[in-house]
Amino acid sequence: MEDLSVESRINTFMLDIIDTSEYHNVEYLIFSIRKQFLNYMSGSRLKQFEIPAFLVPLVEKVIDVFNQSGISTVDMLQYMLNNDVNNWVHYYASVFIIPVAQGRENEFVPDLGDLFAYVMTGYILDVFREIRIDIEKIVKGEILLHETNQYGLSIVERVDFHRDYFVFEDKAYLYSILTNTTPLQFGDSMPGFARLINDEVDDGNVLLRLDERLALPKEQAISYSTLNFEKYHGPQFHFNRTSLKSPKTITVHIDGETLDKLLMVVKQDYDQVSEKTLWHIEIETLPHLQKDKEKGHRITTFLHGMYYPEDDLFTHIDCTKNQYDGESYERKYTENAPVDLYTKNNELHHKIWCIEQGHYSRELWYKLMVVSLNERYCKLLDEILQ
Repeated sequence: MEDLSVESRINTFMLDIIDTSEYHNVEYLIFSIRKQFLNYMSGSRLKQFEIPAFLVPLVEKVIDVFNQSGISTVDMLQYMLNNDVNNWVHYYASVFIIPVAQGRENEFVPDLGDLFAYVMTGYILDVFREIRIDIEKIVKGEILLHETNQYGLSIVERVDFHRDYFVFEDKAYLYSILTNTTPLQFGDSMPGFARLINDEVDDGNVLLRLDERLALPKEQAISYSTLNFEKYHGPQFHFNRTSLKSPKTITVHIDGETLDKLLMVVKQDYDQVSEKTLWHIEIETLPHLQKDKEKGHRITTFLHGMYYPEDDLFTHIDCTKNQYDGESYERKYTENAPVDLYTKNNELHHKIWCIEQGHYSRELWYKLMVVSLNERYCKLLDEILQ
């Protein structure tokens, strides 16, 4: 009965933590670090364990609530070890916590109490971490302080791109979990889309999503990527094989092995200002609809460009994530509804980045498509363009 009581108190303690403002203030930031937080703790340590400034308020709250809970550190550690799903608690316990508690010195642990609180906080963040991306929930919690367009994007001048974040006005914004951060080539210091914008966009505006939940002072910027776990793919430039002179209204190609589909829609329009023909070129991924999986919302990658065939250039290219409810997506994928069906509202048409009011070549458009798509969809894109 005593064990059950201890477990019950620990569960209550952790639920109390995730109900605090300190937890909610960093929850989305932690979610956007693309690894378990206890893993990130290990990788971010330069020498001694130091609690990062952005996490100090939560760690202090954890300490306060834990001290009032009546739970012993021995019981808490044992609970975490018994429920250690990724073995990081065992790592910290066996290498640092237990040896130091037994009187051994360790140059990496200046304060055992602080380290224990840090590990306990990381454990709670990992246990209650969101396991599914929900754009509706992300948008609901967004904090956008800069002027935005109708899609929540802001013009960013003199933006400085890095591997896991970008710096704007002395703030480091972590790339959101929805951003494809795959680099263009091995070891690059920027995601592929950022490298292309940085190196090949000379005019027009760059627009990004400036969610303050992901912003830290630039000296506290979060870096978490390692070379060991990244996948790289560079574009294989097939674009010049097509002239895009004979657009089809709707084209769908399917991967015969995975049954994933890629949709390309070309809509002809007319620009009244320039008095020129304009094409809206839309590309959307349609992941295979797996009947045996629980039905829920589906997220696709949606890429849009505005192309002027007379000038042979684009003036606008953007990357978006679309979210559909399960029923709507099933009808879209099976083509029992218009395959170019859009999301039910603009909030679920969640733009990630955009370049506009410039002059962008077809080759740049193609490169941006490739770095924004998973490799299996790049093959389908080449099939469509050939």
